[in-house]
Amino acid sequence: MSTQRSALTSYQAKFFANELERSHANDHVGKLVGLLFDAQVEPKPHQIDAALFALNTPFQKGVILADEVGLGKTIEAGIVVSQYWATARY
Repeated sequence: MSTQRSALTSYQAKFFANELERSHANDHVGKLVGLLFDAQVEPKPHQIDAALFALNTPFQKGVILADEVGLGKTIEAGIVVSQYWATARY
């Protein structure tokens, strides 16, 4: 049996480091972002518009995402949370 190890590429090392970081996230936002990334959801144009409105709103205290049932408010909120987390604006 061979004990030879194969070297990781830079891409593979970064991928595994990211996976470890996401799997051991100790805050709720980090875990949520990981779940959203794993879901690999493709947002619809109206969901992106709603998320952009929420991110660019002049209101200081936030927004309420409200539309018809089934149009993807959870996805809209996930986009907003992911963006806030990625830019550390929370």
